[in-house]
Amino acid sequence: MKIDRRLLLAGLAAVVAVCSLMSTASASAAVWKMGGTNVTKLIELGLSGGEVAEWEEKGVSCSIHATLTTEGGSTGKITKFENNSCTTFGKISTCTVASTKAEGLPWTVTVNTSDLTIKNWRVKRTFNVDCGTASVDKTIASMKMTLLSPAAIAETEFLGEITGYKAFGSFTVDAPNSGTYGIG
Repeated sequence: MKIDRRLLLAGLAAVVAVCSLMSTASASAAVWKMGGTNVTKLIELGLSGGEVAEWEEKGVSCSIHATLTTEGGSTGKITKFENNSCTTFGKISTCTVASTKAEGLPWTVTVNTSDLTIKNWRVKRTFNVDCGTASVDKTIASMKMTLLSPAAIAETEFLGEITGYKAFGSFTVDAPNSGTYGIG
């Protein structure tokens, strides 16, 4: 069987065109914006909200303050993650949280087309001595942060799960940056 060179060349040209389009699409991934302009300097977004963690019919709810930083492009970092007042529920409802600590900071943040992904979200909580549960220390490899308005971030929701453990909650962006920065 003889191969028609014109068909072969047309096929190769089509493959090159598709590869070129794929390369262009990946090069135009979402990035941090201020209005319609790409962010090129260090910015800090204060995030205030709460987190609920549930496992084995046990749970804890905490008030949180975090700091997200970026210098633009398609990445950022959670550089600060403070648990403030926490309450327990479920099988540990009579327990108190003795300490909380975010481990492995900074956590890497990746910008997607309409949301953010936080890598290796890890929070360790220890409980009072008479609790029966000494501590919970879980790492969520990929936490999804949904942006309620991606172009002007003011509120977010987050959710991450691993076998037998779930963490979720929401943040508002602190003034003066609420609604100022976004992704696109």
